[in-house]
Amino acid sequence: MNPDISGVVIDVIAETFGVSASEIARNTVAEDIDGWDSLAHTMLMIRLEKRLGVRVPERVATMARDVGALIDLMADIMGSRRPPP
Repeated sequence: MNPDISGVVIDVIAETFGVSASEIARNTVAEDIDGWDSLAHTMLMIRLEKRLGVRVPERVATMARDVGALIDLMADIMGSRRPPP
């Protein structure tokens, strides 16, 4: 996995919820962070899409159960992008 993706995901989560990146680990779940509800998750996904330049299908965006799964999901999406011809 690209460590840059991990850092970006953690940074965007920290920025979105106003917490320190050091408070976020792979096993962090939404319930661990104040304000991380379904609406906030949608905003988080929009910010991740913009920051990483990808499109995440809605059904896929809800599959991640913790930050580690979200990082892996974003890494998979980034890995599946094809370079322009």
